[in-house]
Amino acid sequence: MSRSVSTARVRSRTQPLRRYQRDLFLLYLSSLTGILLVMAIVVRGISRDGEWTGIREELTVVASELSQLPMPASATAASAQAIDRGFRQAHQQVEWFQAPGGGPLLRLGEPIRLAPLALPAPGATLLWQEGHTALALVRPLGGEQGKPGVRSRPTWLRVSTSLELMQQRLGHLDLALAAAVTVALLLCAVSAVVLTQAALRPLERHVDRLRQFSFDASHELRGPLAALAANIDMGLLEAPAEASNQRRRFEAMASAIDQMIQLVDDLLLVARHDGETIQHPSSVDLTRPLDQKVDLQRDGFTRDGLRLVTSLQEELFVNGQPVLLQRLFRNLLDNARRYTPRGGEIGLSAERRGGCAVVSVQDTGIGLRPEHMERVFDRLWRARPDRSGEGNGLGLAIASGICAAHGGRIEVSSEPGVGSCFRVFLPLQPSTLGPSASPP
Repeated sequence: MSRSVSTARVRSRTQPLRRYQRDLFLLYLSSLTGILLVMAIVVRGISRDGEWTGIREELTVVASELSQLPMPASATAASAQAIDRGFRQAHQQVEWFQAPGGGPLLRLGEPIRLAPLALPAPGATLLWQEGHTALALVRPLGGEQGKPGVRSRPTWLRVSTSLELMQQRLGHLDLALAAAVTVALLLCAVSAVVLTQAALRPLERHVDRLRQFSFDASHELRGPLAALAANIDMGLLEAPAEASNQRRRFEAMASAIDQMIQLVDDLLLVARHDGETIQHPSSVDLTRPLDQKVDLQRDGFTRDGLRLVTSLQEELFVNGQPVLLQRLFRNLLDNARRYTPRGGEIGLSAERRGGCAVVSVQDTGIGLRPEHMERVFDRLWRARPDRSGEGNGLGLAIASGICAAHGGRIEVSSEPGVGSCFRVFLPLQPSTLGPSASPP
Protein backbone atom coordinates (compact mmCIF):
# COMPACT_ATOMS: atom_id res chain seq x y z
CA MET A 1 0.00 0.00 0.00
CA SER A 2 1.41 3.36 -0.95
CA ARG A 3 2.06 6.02 1.66
CA SER A 4 0.41 9.41 1.32
CA VAL A 5 2.71 12.37 1.94
CA SER A 6 1.96 15.94 2.95
CA THR A 7 4.44 18.75 3.52
CA ALA A 8 4.07 21.84 5.67
CA ARG A 9 6.22 24.86 4.85
CA VAL A 10 5.29 27.86 6.93
CA ARG A 11 7.68 30.67 6.15
CA SER A 12 5.88 33.74 7.47
CA ARG A 13 2.59 34.68 9.02
CA THR A 14 1.57 36.37 5.76
CA GLN A 15 2.55 33.50 3.47
CA PRO A 16 -1.08 32.55 2.72
CA LEU A 17 -1.83 36.18 1.93
CA ARG A 18 1.22 36.39 -0.29
CA ARG A 19 0.13 33.23 -2.02
CA TYR A 20 -3.32 34.70 -2.60
CA GLN A 21 -1.70 37.88 -3.88
CA ARG A 22 0.41 35.87 -6.28
CA ASP A 23 -2.61 33.90 -7.45
CA LEU A 24 -4.62 37.09 -7.97
CA PHE A 25 -1.70 38.65 -9.82
CA LEU A 26 -1.31 35.65 -12.11
CA LEU A 27 -5.06 35.43 -12.71
CA TYR A 28 -5.30 39.14 -13.53
CA LEU A 29 -2.22 39.07 -15.74
CA SER A 30 -3.20 35.86 -17.55
CA SER A 31 -6.70 37.23 -18.23
CA LEU A 32 -5.33 40.45 -19.68
CA THR A 33 -2.72 38.51 -21.64
CA GLY A 34 -5.46 36.38 -23.17
CA ILE A 35 -7.52 39.45 -24.05
CA LEU A 36 -4.53 41.21 -25.61
CA LEU A 37 -3.53 38.15 -27.61
CA VAL A 38 -7.07 37.69 -28.91
CA MET A 39 -7.18 41.36 -29.90
CA ALA A 40 -3.79 41.07 -31.61
CA ILE A 41 -4.92 37.97 -33.51
CA VAL A 42 -8.14 39.70 -34.57
CA VAL A 43 -6.28 42.82 -35.74
CA ARG A 44 -3.76 40.70 -37.61
CA GLY A 45 -6.51 38.63 -39.24
CA ILE A 46 -8.48 41.73 -40.27
CA SER A 47 -5.33 43.31 -41.71
CA ARG A 48 -4.45 40.15 -43.63
CA ASP A 49 -7.98 39.82 -45.01
CA GLY A 50 -7.87 43.48 -46.01
CA GLU A 51 -4.58 42.98 -47.80
CA TRP A 52 -5.90 39.94 -49.67
CA THR A 53 -9.11 41.74 -50.60
CA GLY A 54 -7.19 44.73 -51.89
CA ILE A 55 -4.87 42.58 -53.99
CA ARG A 56 -7.75 40.57 -55.45
CA GLU A 57 -9.70 43.70 -56.32
CA GLU A 58 -6.65 45.26 -57.94
CA LEU A 59 -5.92 42.16 -60.04
CA THR A 60 -9.58 41.94 -61.06
CA VAL A 61 -9.58 45.54 -62.27
CA VAL A 62 -6.26 45.14 -64.12
CA ALA A 63 -7.36 41.89 -65.79
CA SER A 64 -10.69 43.46 -66.82
CA GLU A 65 -8.94 46.43 -68.42
CA LEU A 66 -6.35 44.33 -70.22
CA SER A 67 -9.01 41.98 -71.56
CA GLN A 68 -10.43 44.90 -73.50
CA LEU A 69 -7.07 45.65 -75.16
CA PRO A 70 -5.33 43.67 -77.88
CA MET A 71 -2.16 41.83 -77.02
CA PRO A 72 0.94 43.80 -78.12
CA ALA A 73 2.51 42.46 -81.29
CA SER A 74 5.86 41.92 -79.52
CA ALA A 75 7.71 42.77 -76.34
CA THR A 76 9.55 45.55 -78.17
CA ALA A 77 6.42 47.37 -79.25
CA ALA A 78 5.81 50.79 -77.73
CA SER A 79 2.57 49.66 -76.08
CA ALA A 80 4.38 46.61 -74.67
CA GLN A 81 7.17 48.77 -73.26
CA ALA A 82 4.66 51.00 -71.49
CA ILE A 83 2.81 47.99 -70.02
CA ASP A 84 6.11 46.42 -68.97
CA ARG A 85 7.25 49.53 -67.06
CA GLY A 86 3.92 49.94 -65.30
CA PHE A 87 3.75 46.30 -64.22
CA ARG A 88 7.36 46.27 -63.02
CA GLN A 89 6.73 49.30 -60.86
CA ALA A 90 3.64 47.59 -59.40
CA HIS A 91 5.55 44.27 -58.91
CA GLN A 92 3.08 42.56 -61.23
CA GLN A 93 3.22 40.36 -64.30
CA VAL A 94 0.86 39.80 -67.20
CA GLU A 95 0.86 36.79 -69.54
CA TRP A 96 -1.11 35.88 -72.66
CA PHE A 97 -1.73 32.20 -73.44
CA GLN A 98 -3.25 30.48 -76.42
CA ALA A 99 -3.86 27.15 -74.70
CA PRO A 100 -3.02 25.49 -71.41
CA GLY A 101 0.08 23.30 -71.22
CA GLY A 102 2.18 25.54 -73.40
CA GLY A 103 4.25 28.60 -72.64
CA PRO A 104 2.89 32.15 -72.78
CA LEU A 105 2.72 33.98 -76.07
CA LEU A 106 3.93 37.12 -74.35
CA ARG A 107 5.06 37.98 -70.81
CA LEU A 108 5.49 41.54 -69.54
CA GLY A 109 6.27 43.07 -66.13
CA GLU A 110 8.28 41.78 -63.16
CA PRO A 111 9.27 38.12 -63.53
CA ILE A 112 7.24 36.00 -61.11
CA ARG A 113 7.59 32.24 -60.83
CA LEU A 114 4.20 30.55 -61.08
CA ALA A 115 2.77 27.10 -61.66
CA PRO A 116 1.67 26.17 -65.18
CA LEU A 117 -1.53 27.76 -66.41
CA ALA A 118 -4.64 26.27 -64.90
CA LEU A 119 -8.09 26.76 -66.40
CA PRO A 120 -11.28 27.69 -64.56
CA ALA A 121 -13.80 25.00 -63.84
CA PRO A 122 -16.60 24.53 -66.41
CA GLY A 123 -19.08 27.36 -66.07
CA ALA A 124 -16.59 29.60 -64.23
CA THR A 125 -14.96 32.63 -65.81
CA LEU A 126 -12.22 33.34 -63.26
CA LEU A 127 -9.58 31.24 -61.50
CA TRP A 128 -7.28 32.26 -58.69
CA GLN A 129 -3.86 30.62 -58.55
CA GLU A 130 -2.19 31.01 -55.15
CA GLY A 131 1.45 30.35 -54.35
CA HIS A 132 3.71 31.02 -51.39
CA THR A 133 5.03 34.26 -52.85
CA ALA A 134 2.52 35.19 -55.57
CA LEU A 135 -1.18 35.39 -56.44
CA ALA A 136 -2.52 35.17 -60.01
CA LEU A 137 -5.88 35.68 -61.72
CA VAL A 138 -6.73 33.69 -64.88
CA ARG A 139 -9.55 34.79 -67.15
CA PRO A 140 -10.54 33.96 -70.77
CA LEU A 141 -10.26 36.32 -73.72
CA GLY A 142 -12.57 36.51 -76.70
CA GLY A 143 -10.30 35.02 -79.41
CA GLU A 144 -10.55 32.31 -82.07
CA GLN A 145 -9.20 29.18 -80.53
CA GLY A 146 -6.75 27.82 -83.10
CA LYS A 147 -8.70 27.74 -86.37
CA PRO A 148 -6.63 26.37 -89.31
CA GLY A 149 -5.09 29.11 -91.34
CA VAL A 150 -5.81 31.74 -88.72
CA ARG A 151 -2.87 33.45 -87.00
CA SER A 152 -2.57 32.38 -83.35
CA ARG A 153 -4.46 34.70 -81.06
CA PRO A 154 -4.44 34.67 -77.25
CA THR A 155 -7.43 33.08 -75.55
CA TRP A 156 -6.31 33.28 -71.88
CA LEU A 157 -4.96 36.10 -69.77
CA ARG A 158 -3.11 35.67 -66.46
CA VAL A 159 -2.31 38.64 -64.25
CA SER A 160 -0.15 37.97 -61.19
CA THR A 161 1.40 39.98 -58.37
CA SER A 162 4.14 39.34 -55.86
CA LEU A 163 3.12 38.89 -52.24
CA GLU A 164 6.43 40.07 -50.82
CA LEU A 165 5.19 43.58 -50.15
CA MET A 166 2.11 42.25 -48.38
CA GLN A 167 4.24 39.90 -46.32
CA GLN A 168 6.57 42.77 -45.41
CA ARG A 169 3.65 44.91 -44.31
CA LEU A 170 2.23 42.04 -42.25
CA GLY A 171 5.68 41.45 -40.74
CA HIS A 172 5.89 45.11 -39.71
CA LEU A 173 2.40 44.81 -38.27
CA ASP A 174 3.45 41.72 -36.30
CA LEU A 175 6.42 43.60 -34.84
CA ALA A 176 4.23 46.55 -33.95
CA LEU A 177 1.63 44.29 -32.33
CA ALA A 178 4.32 42.39 -30.39
CA ALA A 179 5.79 45.66 -29.11
CA ALA A 180 2.34 46.98 -28.23
CA VAL A 181 1.37 43.77 -26.41
CA THR A 182 4.69 43.74 -24.52
CA VAL A 183 4.27 47.34 -23.37
CA ALA A 184 0.64 46.68 -22.48
CA LEU A 185 1.62 43.59 -20.46
CA LEU A 186 4.26 45.56 -18.57
CA LEU A 187 1.69 48.21 -17.72
CA CYS A 188 -0.80 45.50 -16.79
CA ALA A 189 1.80 43.82 -14.55
CA VAL A 190 2.42 47.07 -12.71
CA SER A 191 -1.29 47.72 -12.33
CA ALA A 192 -1.85 44.10 -11.25
CA VAL A 193 0.71 44.47 -8.47
CA VAL A 194 -0.87 47.71 -7.30
CA LEU A 195 -4.41 46.31 -7.46
CA THR A 196 -3.58 43.05 -5.66
CA GLN A 197 -1.70 44.90 -2.94
CA ALA A 198 -4.62 47.26 -2.50
CA ALA A 199 -7.06 44.34 -2.42
CA LEU A 200 -5.08 42.40 0.21
CA ARG A 201 -4.07 45.34 2.40
CA PRO A 202 -7.38 45.32 4.36
CA LEU A 203 -7.09 41.55 4.78
CA GLU A 204 -3.56 41.92 6.12
CA ARG A 205 -4.78 44.48 8.64
CA HIS A 206 -7.53 42.09 9.75
CA VAL A 207 -4.99 39.28 10.13
CA ASP A 208 -2.76 41.55 12.22
CA ARG A 209 -5.70 42.55 14.39
CA LEU A 210 -6.76 38.92 14.82
CA ARG A 211 -3.24 37.96 15.80
CA GLN A 212 -3.04 40.83 18.27
CA PHE A 213 -6.44 39.88 19.66
CA SER A 214 -5.31 36.28 20.18
CA PHE A 215 -2.21 37.51 21.95
CA ASP A 216 -4.08 39.98 24.16
CA ALA A 217 -6.92 37.59 24.96
CA SER A 218 -4.55 34.76 25.85
CA HIS A 219 -2.49 37.07 28.02
CA GLU A 220 -5.52 38.51 29.82
CA LEU A 221 -7.04 35.08 30.47
CA ARG A 222 -3.97 33.82 32.30
CA GLY A 223 -4.73 35.95 35.38
CA PRO A 224 -8.31 34.84 35.96
CA LEU A 225 -7.41 31.23 35.22
CA ALA A 226 -4.55 31.35 37.69
CA ALA A 227 -6.94 32.75 40.34
CA LEU A 228 -9.45 29.99 39.60
CA ALA A 229 -6.74 27.36 39.82
CA ALA A 230 -5.57 28.73 43.17
CA ASN A 231 -9.10 28.70 44.58
CA ILE A 232 -9.69 25.16 43.34
CA ASP A 233 -6.44 24.04 44.97
CA MET A 234 -7.61 25.61 48.23
CA GLY A 235 -10.91 23.83 47.84
CA LEU A 236 -9.09 20.52 47.38
CA LEU A 237 -7.06 21.16 50.50
CA GLU A 238 -10.17 21.89 52.53
CA ALA A 239 -12.24 19.07 51.06
CA PRO A 240 -12.43 15.80 53.02
CA ALA A 241 -9.65 13.39 52.19
CA GLU A 242 -12.02 10.49 51.71
CA ALA A 243 -13.92 10.13 48.44
CA SER A 244 -16.80 12.57 48.36
CA ASN A 245 -18.92 14.35 45.82
CA GLN A 246 -17.38 17.69 46.82
CA ARG A 247 -13.83 16.46 46.27
CA ARG A 248 -14.72 14.84 42.94
CA ARG A 249 -16.22 18.14 41.78
CA PHE A 250 -13.06 20.05 42.74
CA GLU A 251 -10.88 17.47 41.00
CA ALA A 252 -12.97 17.73 37.80
CA MET A 253 -12.77 21.52 37.99
CA ALA A 254 -8.99 21.34 38.52
CA SER A 255 -8.63 19.11 35.46
CA ALA A 256 -10.72 21.46 33.34
CA ILE A 257 -8.75 24.51 34.56
CA ASP A 258 -5.47 22.76 33.75
CA GLN A 259 -6.71 22.10 30.22
CA MET A 260 -7.80 25.72 29.82
CA ILE A 261 -4.46 27.00 31.12
CA GLN A 262 -2.65 24.72 28.68
CA LEU A 263 -4.86 25.91 25.84
CA VAL A 264 -4.28 29.57 26.73
CA ASP A 265 -0.53 29.00 26.97
CA ASP A 266 -0.56 27.30 23.57
CA LEU A 267 -2.60 30.12 22.02
CA LEU A 268 -0.19 32.65 23.50
CA LEU A 269 2.77 30.74 22.09
CA VAL A 270 1.14 30.56 18.66
CA ALA A 271 0.35 34.28 18.68
CA ARG A 272 3.84 35.17 19.88
CA HIS A 273 5.73 33.05 17.35
CA ASP A 274 3.25 33.05 14.47
CA GLY A 275 5.67 33.10 11.57
CA GLU A 276 8.12 35.40 13.34
CA THR A 277 11.78 34.60 12.97
CA ILE A 278 13.83 33.69 16.01
CA GLN A 279 15.29 36.73 17.79
CA HIS A 280 18.86 36.40 19.12
CA PRO A 281 19.37 32.73 18.22
CA SER A 282 22.16 30.73 19.78
CA SER A 283 24.08 27.67 18.70
CA VAL A 284 22.21 24.52 19.72
CA ASP A 285 23.33 20.92 19.39
CA LEU A 286 20.07 19.08 18.69
CA THR A 287 21.36 16.00 20.44
CA ARG A 288 21.09 17.73 23.83
CA PRO A 289 17.38 18.78 23.75
CA LEU A 290 16.50 15.43 22.20
CA ASP A 291 18.33 13.53 24.95
CA GLN A 292 16.58 15.67 27.55
CA LYS A 293 13.14 14.95 26.10
CA VAL A 294 13.92 11.23 25.94
CA ASP A 295 15.03 11.18 29.59
CA LEU A 296 11.92 13.09 30.68
CA GLN A 297 9.43 11.02 28.72
CA ARG A 298 10.91 7.53 28.75
CA ASP A 299 9.07 6.57 31.95
CA GLY A 300 5.82 7.89 30.52
CA PHE A 301 6.24 5.77 27.40
CA THR A 302 6.98 2.72 29.54
CA ARG A 303 3.89 3.38 31.66
CA ASP A 304 1.75 3.55 28.51
CA GLY A 305 3.17 0.24 27.28
CA LEU A 306 5.16 1.82 24.43
CA ARG A 307 8.71 1.09 23.32
CA LEU A 308 10.90 4.10 22.56
CA VAL A 309 13.80 3.50 20.15
CA THR A 310 16.36 6.26 19.58
CA SER A 311 19.16 6.79 17.09
CA LEU A 312 20.71 10.23 17.52
CA GLN A 313 23.70 11.44 15.57
CA GLU A 314 25.90 13.85 17.49
CA GLU A 315 27.10 17.35 16.65
CA LEU A 316 24.03 18.56 14.77
CA PHE A 317 24.39 22.28 15.41
CA VAL A 318 21.64 24.67 14.39
CA ASN A 319 20.81 28.29 15.19
CA GLY A 320 17.77 28.62 17.42
CA GLN A 321 16.28 28.79 20.88
CA PRO A 322 16.68 25.63 23.00
CA VAL A 323 13.36 26.12 24.83
CA LEU A 324 11.39 26.33 21.58
CA LEU A 325 13.24 23.37 20.07
CA GLN A 326 12.41 21.31 23.16
CA ARG A 327 8.76 22.30 22.77
CA LEU A 328 8.89 21.28 19.10
CA PHE A 329 10.17 17.78 19.85
CA ARG A 330 7.94 17.40 22.90
CA ASN A 331 4.84 18.11 20.80
CA LEU A 332 5.87 15.55 18.18
CA LEU A 333 6.59 12.89 20.81
CA ASP A 334 3.34 13.64 22.65
CA ASN A 335 1.43 13.33 19.38
CA ALA A 336 3.06 9.97 18.63
CA ARG A 337 2.34 8.70 22.18
CA ARG A 338 -1.27 9.91 22.02
CA TYR A 339 -2.15 8.02 18.83
CA THR A 340 -0.11 4.83 19.36
CA PRO A 341 -1.86 1.97 21.18
CA ARG A 342 -0.23 -0.09 23.91
CA GLY A 343 2.42 -2.45 22.64
CA GLY A 344 3.41 -0.07 19.85
CA GLU A 345 6.79 1.38 19.06
CA ILE A 346 7.95 4.97 18.64
CA GLY A 347 11.22 5.77 16.93
CA LEU A 348 13.22 8.98 17.36
CA SER A 349 16.20 9.60 15.09
CA ALA A 350 18.42 12.53 14.21
CA GLU A 351 20.86 12.62 11.32
CA ARG A 352 22.70 14.92 8.98
CA ARG A 353 21.27 15.02 5.46
CA GLY A 354 22.89 17.46 3.07
CA GLY A 355 22.77 20.90 4.66
CA CYS A 356 20.02 20.01 7.13
CA ALA A 357 19.58 18.22 10.39
CA VAL A 358 16.69 15.78 9.99
CA VAL A 359 14.82 14.68 13.11
CA SER A 360 12.26 11.92 12.57
CA VAL A 361 9.50 10.79 14.93
CA GLN A 362 7.92 7.56 13.69
CA ASP A 363 5.13 5.61 15.33
CA THR A 364 3.08 2.48 14.76
CA GLY A 365 -0.19 4.20 15.61
CA ILE A 366 -3.52 4.59 13.89
CA GLY A 367 -2.13 6.71 11.03
CA LEU A 368 -3.90 9.40 9.04
CA ARG A 369 -6.42 9.06 6.26
CA PRO A 370 -5.47 10.77 2.96
CA GLU A 371 -8.22 13.39 3.35
CA HIS A 372 -6.73 14.43 6.71
CA MET A 373 -3.21 15.02 5.44
CA GLU A 374 -3.78 18.60 4.33
CA ARG A 375 -5.24 19.61 7.71
CA VAL A 376 -2.81 17.91 10.04
CA PHE A 377 -1.02 21.20 10.83
CA ASP A 378 -4.17 23.31 11.09
CA ARG A 379 -4.83 24.99 14.42
CA LEU A 380 -7.41 23.41 16.71
CA TRP A 381 -7.89 20.51 14.27
CA ARG A 382 -7.99 16.97 15.62
CA ALA A 383 -8.12 13.67 13.76
CA ARG A 384 -10.91 12.31 15.94
CA PRO A 385 -14.25 13.82 14.86
CA ASP A 386 -15.63 13.56 18.39
CA ARG A 387 -12.56 15.50 19.67
CA SER A 388 -12.15 12.90 22.41
CA GLY A 389 -8.86 12.10 24.09
CA GLU A 390 -6.02 14.34 25.17
CA GLY A 391 -4.75 17.44 23.45
CA ASN A 392 -6.30 20.61 22.16
CA GLY A 393 -5.39 20.47 18.48
CA LEU A 394 -2.55 23.00 18.72
CA GLY A 395 0.45 20.74 19.22
CA LEU A 396 1.32 20.13 15.58
CA ALA A 397 0.43 23.71 14.61
CA ILE A 398 2.87 24.96 17.26
CA ALA A 399 5.52 22.50 16.06
CA SER A 400 5.09 23.69 12.48
CA GLY A 401 5.30 27.33 13.56
CA ILE A 402 8.46 26.76 15.64
CA CYS A 403 10.04 24.86 12.78
CA ALA A 404 9.24 27.65 10.34
CA ALA A 405 10.59 30.25 12.76
CA HIS A 406 13.90 28.37 12.67
CA GLY A 407 13.92 28.41 8.85
CA GLY A 408 12.95 24.76 8.52
CA ARG A 409 9.96 22.67 7.50
CA ILE A 410 8.01 19.61 8.56
CA GLU A 411 7.02 16.70 6.37
CA VAL A 412 4.61 13.96 7.37
CA SER A 413 3.99 10.60 5.74
CA SER A 414 1.26 8.32 7.00
CA GLU A 415 -0.66 5.15 6.24
CA PRO A 416 -3.91 4.30 8.03
CA GLY A 417 -3.47 1.38 10.41
CA VAL A 418 0.32 1.35 9.98
CA GLY A 419 1.54 4.60 11.51
CA SER A 420 2.93 8.04 10.79
CA CYS A 421 6.34 9.61 10.45
CA PHE A 422 7.04 13.30 11.07
CA ARG A 423 10.33 14.63 9.74
CA VAL A 424 11.75 17.97 10.83
CA PHE A 425 14.28 19.65 8.54
CA LEU A 426 16.37 22.36 10.20
CA PRO A 427 19.27 24.13 8.43
CA LEU A 428 22.64 23.36 9.97
CA GLN A 429 25.05 26.10 10.96
CA PRO A 430 27.19 27.11 7.97
CA SER A 431 30.35 26.43 9.96
CA THR A 432 29.36 22.75 10.31
CA LEU A 433 28.62 22.20 6.61
CA GLY A 434 31.00 20.44 4.29
CA PRO A 435 32.08 22.03 1.00
CA SER A 436 29.50 20.04 -1.02
CA ALA A 437 26.62 20.08 1.46
CA SER A 438 23.31 21.43 0.23
CA PRO A 439 19.76 21.33 1.65
CA PRO A 440 17.64 18.33 0.55
